[in-house]
Amino acid sequence: MAKQERAGRTRQAVLLAAADTFADAGFESASLVDISRRAGVSKGALYFHFVSKQALADGVRAAAADTIGLAVLHALRGRGPAVQQLLDLTHELARLLREDVVVRAGVLLGLGGRPAGCGVGAVVSPAGSPPEPSADAWWSLTAVFRTLLDRAGVAGELRPGLDRAQAAGLLTTLAAGLVLFAAESTGRLAEEAVTGLWSAALPSLVPAERLAEYRV
Repeated sequence: MAKQERAGRTRQAVLLAAADTFADAGFESASLVDISRRAGVSKGALYFHFVSKQALADGVRAAAADTIGLAVLHALRGRGPAVQQLLDLTHELARLLREDVVVRAGVLLGLGGRPAGCGVGAVVSPAGSPPEPSADAWWSLTAVFRTLLDRAGVAGELRPGLDRAQAAGLLTTLAAGLVLFAAESTGRLAEEAVTGLWSAALPSLVPAERLAEYRV
């Protein structure tokens, strides 16, 4: 058991070091030597857990997806107003991008591994090439937004006649735009940016008399 615990700690240390390195330098520039040094383990120990840089990228992306998935699950299981759950989810995702290096690196890999960037998901290509962007995660986010909007519609929270599918797609587009703009600067999505998005978008979703019910 002690041996398994040590192996687990080593794997986690390597994964965090890889996330740090990918977030700082990008996939192309990251080296296994730098990652092993940052993790404080030998290169052999690194290879025991991850056979290649691509395997490390896969591991970072999977760990990031797990963390994001928990945030989404919490929103979908929330008992409060569905529109507020939607608002809170976007703020939580932005917080994870700011504070969780594994999530930030996983999102970076979703834009093809560019330094100081962010994205949402990636597919690791064969033959040692860097990760390529994937639209799958954006579609998944759209589905989550649509689910919450459908709940809000059933509860009477939305403006009459609102096209929920169109609204979900628009919100996804706005979220993607914020992420891409962040990628050009620090790679971190500021809380104020999310608040500004909702201050502009919320009046188009809910009746004017209900705006005060929600925290943007």
